Amino acid sequence: MQIFLREKRLKMKDPARQLLPLLVKVLTAAVAFAGGGTSVGVPAGIAGVQPLAMIAIHMASLELDRSASIKVSPNLLGLQKDDTEWVKVELHSPKPSSDDWVGVFSPANFNASTCPTEVGNSREQEPLICSSPIKYQFANYSNAEYIKTGKATLRFQMINQRSDFSFALFRGGLANPKLIAVSNTVSFANPEAPLYPRLAQGKLWNEMTITWTSGYNIDEALPFVEWGPNDGHQTRSPAGTLTFSRNDMCGSPARTFGWRHPGYIHTSFLKELWPNTMYSYKLGHQLFNGSYVWSKAYSFRASPYPGQDSLQRVIIFGDMGKAERDGSNEFSNYQPGSLNTTDQLIKDLDNIDVVFHIGDITYANGYLSQWDQFTAQIEPIASAVPYMIASGNHERDWPNTGSFYNTMDSGGECGVLAETMFYVPADNRAKFWYVKGIAIFI
Repeated sequence: MQIFLREKRLKMKDPARQLLPLLVKVLTAAVAFAGGGTSVGVPAGIAGVQPLAMIAIHMASLELDRSASIKVSPNLLGLQKDDTEWVKVELHSPKPSSDDWVGVFSPANFNASTCPTEVGNSREQEPLICSSPIKYQFANYSNAEYIKTGKATLRFQMINQRSDFSFALFRGGLANPKLIAVSNTVSFANPEAPLYPRLAQGKLWNEMTITWTSGYNIDEALPFVEWGPNDGHQTRSPAGTLTFSRNDMCGSPARTFGWRHPGYIHTSFLKELWPNTMYSYKLGHQLFNGSYVWSKAYSFRASPYPGQDSLQRVIIFGDMGKAERDGSNEFSNYQPGSLNTTDQLIKDLDNIDVVFHIGDITYANGYLSQWDQFTAQIEPIASAVPYMIASGNHERDWPNTGSFYNTMDSGGECGVLAETMFYVPADNRAKFWYVKGIAIFI
């Protein structure tokens, strides 16, 4: 796949200039294309599958081993208000095997007591675990001597996802997982903090929207954005709050093992912006005891006046997906180019005015935890320039739900995640059809 950087200069004094060809720079990007062949190290037929779907978590059995252990440090993250932090996992198995693996679960309590009540279930035995891990690594990853010693040290990059975490050691591989040890609990200092802002152009040229995720429902705290011109007067704009439930999902895995509470998604509208002006902003929540919770500070440049002589640099791509910087899910080799693409965009951010991500956004495919990880991955981009999305088959398609194709590509999400996690200036967000002019660029 390729990324197209489109530059267009408009000069109203000479209308003929608007008919000049667009200058198109093609940046080669190692973006994996869904369904584009077999990945290295993955059996034929598995390539392109969401890596978490390779885990038969519903088949897990309990075989706790007193001689096995798994310990994680530090156990309290985000003391410096960081939303991303690395942890060290030390594990020991008395019967090490090449298919031993460590899964990260969030919330930390993942036993059968968390399983939803099912009506008319004819299964003879209920599953012991009803939620998929949010990521995993094999025990011998970066530990060549594990089979000999039974000891390994792994590193995981954790992001704040509104709940605590625990790490579980399994034997039996992904297809027949046997739980042998569970770690201590790890959490962020404020798991409910406002995080991962996503800018989007509003319906008007001088309007910017900011969407973010937090753990605060509207009955716990009032969401808002404090913003204003750099070094100028700051004002506050309120935000609306959305969320959804398991029953809003159309099928499995989104409704079953892939379900994870999405938190609360807030959107604020910043209006009557001055053209080409730099604005600073930060996300805020006012608790009902009068205290405030703040995000870190961000900034963006407002759009030019329509028709103004300006150079607009527009990135257009699709099918990016997400990947893990800590090497998790590494045997899947799933969407390996997404970090390369993300990092290239971050590196060239000063030369980008707007991003259009046209469909197949996260490839979460019904594993909801992956949307948090995607918004964390693109935060340096989406917090600084408008990140406009459209829906693809991996966001929307599900049988008998009105999608264009009657496939199961969304994993049961049926568009709910995409239309809630991101703002689009459409009259009907479920339709995802909209036209957006950027200084007359359409």
